[in-house]
Amino acid sequence: MVAFFGAHPRLMALLDQADAGTVNLLLPTTAIADAQAKLGASMDAWHALLLSPGVLPLPLAQHAAIEIGGWAGELSVRHAVHEARAMRAAVVTCEPGLYRGMDVTLLAV
Repeated sequence: MVAFFGAHPRLMALLDQADAGTVNLLLPTTAIADAQAKLGASMDAWHALLLSPGVLPLPLAQHAAIEIGGWAGELSVRHAVHEARAMRAAVVTCEPGLYRGMDVTLLAV
């Protein structure tokens, strides 16, 4: 998620597609929190991303929290994997190594 703020070209192309309504970008809120810890971005900066059409934040539901509680790895990674599996979607990441050993489709950018 941090790469969105660096105007990563492939992520900006995905954001353009989301704006056009051709794809949905689903952002786990745990990943938003991790990104904010690294960025320290303003609310206005986040609004530019989060208020885009086709961009939807995904809160960590209690049933998901219980299911992923025993999995290894960072909470935001486990959350992303859970949501991707549930929606039959891919996780878009600049750090595919974080998902090593997890059964999930990745789109490494």
